[in-house]
Amino acid sequence: MKKRWKDFGRLSTDCYINIGKTDMTQWHQAFDALVSAIEETRSRNPDFAGEFYEVEEQTDFEYGVDDWLMDYLDELRMRNLHEKCCEVCEKVIGLFAWKEQLPEDFVFEMSSALSAQGKTEEAVALCEKWHRQNTESQPLAAALIYARIDANEYTGAEEVVQKYISKEDECTDDTELIYRAAVRLYEEKGDQKTAKQMKKTLEQYEEEVERELMEEFEEYPFGDEF
Repeated sequence: MKKRWKDFGRLSTDCYINIGKTDMTQWHQAFDALVSAIEETRSRNPDFAGEFYEVEEQTDFEYGVDDWLMDYLDELRMRNLHEKCCEVCEKVIGLFAWKEQLPEDFVFEMSSALSAQGKTEEAVALCEKWHRQNTESQPLAAALIYARIDANEYTGAEEVVQKYISKEDECTDDTELIYRAAVRLYEEKGDQKTAKQMKKTLEQYEEEVERELMEEFEEYPFGDEF
């Protein structure tokens, strides 16, 4: 059991050493090792990591599973390996219960990869399934908006946008993803006036975030105390 985790640790480290190379073999092998480690651990301890976040907690944060998986998906996306991306996301989603945590990142990546393959109906169905069960999740709402845009379902995409924001609202940390999706929606629809208005609101939010970061930096500058 421990050997599987050591295999993943070694292979995942090698991925970063060789990052940027065209050969993805080590990344694929590391993912297979990770899945094997989880499944073998569960064969001896059925209660192991029922939720995704528990993988990190129950391995004492030794392997950086969460960050590595996101980097793996980034590499797959950059290389347009959309089919493999769907395979990985589907496997990860199937490994966990998702009762205490939502698979927002994996749903988003999988739906994007499906759309990139022209499987827009599948992408919409995937997003609708998860959004229907978790309507408070704005990342899932944003994923649904993008999926419907890619499927040319502009009316359906706009319905989702209007459930979460209106043209008069300010952009906040909670609604940033919806605003970004809305800008693309109205640009795709050819409604440049609304797109420009949404973009301006988004830019105001970004300026405010930057200002707050600068104030925080000025309040706590790096100095001798660090």
